[in-house]
Amino acid sequence: MFLIRYGEIGLKRKNRREFENILAQNIRAALKKEGFDAELRIVRGRILVYADKDSLSVFSKIPGIVSYSPAEELEYADIKEYLKHELAKLAPTPRNFRVSAQRIDKSFPKKSPEINEEIGSFVVKNFGWKVNLKEPELNIGIEIIKSKAYVFFEKYAGIGGLPVGSAGPLLLLISPGMDSPVAGFMMLRRGAKITALYFSQGKIGEEKVKKYIEKLSEYTPKDIELHIIPHAGIFSEYREKLKAVKREEWTCIVCKYIMLKTASELAKERKLLGIVTGDSLGQVASQTLQNMYIESSGSKLPIYRPLIGMDKLDIERISKKIGTYKIYQSIKEEKCPFKPEHVLATANHEKFEEVAKLLSL
Repeated sequence: MFLIRYGEIGLKRKNRREFENILAQNIRAALKKEGFDAELRIVRGRILVYADKDSLSVFSKIPGIVSYSPAEELEYADIKEYLKHELAKLAPTPRNFRVSAQRIDKSFPKKSPEINEEIGSFVVKNFGWKVNLKEPELNIGIEIIKSKAYVFFEKYAGIGGLPVGSAGPLLLLISPGMDSPVAGFMMLRRGAKITALYFSQGKIGEEKVKKYIEKLSEYTPKDIELHIIPHAGIFSEYREKLKAVKREEWTCIVCKYIMLKTASELAKERKLLGIVTGDSLGQVASQTLQNMYIESSGSKLPIYRPLIGMDKLDIERISKKIGTYKIYQSIKEEKCPFKPEHVLATANHEKFEEVAKLLSL
């Protein structure tokens, strides 16, 4: 069985049970997606999962889980016999150890220091290992929950955050670039349920985006839905009008405005609560404060930019961690066919209104 720990959910007070239930449902769905059956129990501060030991890696990609441990569920009186048997199997033999006990159930008569001392003395007596509280080669974890003891030797880090679905649905504006998949992951980790939209410029970009969606779906209980709209279909007309009125430097701003307007309409149709983009302040011309201010007016829904204060190295680090960076590097990105020779980095809103009238936006 597995001992699942969460963090922020425990601070939700009156809503904690609702968040726990969502996380438990997501765990069950994630295990089922990988072919594992499971029984779950929610106890205060923990979720107990009774599933095949081979399902261990599934928990590493479930938002809401702070850490997890394969554990043995025992009566307290049986801990010493269990350790005597299990510790004898260890190879190489550790030279030192520590016991880390925690009473989740405060009604248990023995306090954590007493448990540490009792079990620690038993291990020293039977194995001759030294106690090392700072950097032990072996950590014997013991958690007391509802009078049961859960003993473990490993504690794996989860990705933390909140369970997917606890914060509502959003539309991710995804592209073949590195940033937008990271933005999607960041919002998944904050509990949002993601639907994705890609404005396609060709088959290569579509292939790349579909791989991104497959990877991001590893972090969700259900696969992410992807909508694909031909880029030329929504923008060619405006591109030709900009050429005709000799305002081609507005191409990128108008393009982003139209994309956000189209995304907003789709999101409202699907009853989604906002749009997520991979914008990072100042990274390209369309992502200056002045230009984002104008572009955002195309949407009637809130626009969320989780990467806005990050630099490229921050984004690259997360991309590598979640597995989208290899996809980014492996498939050559298509160049935008509409990009003009000169672009505006700091557009004026009043002048945009003039351009908008000319284009009948």
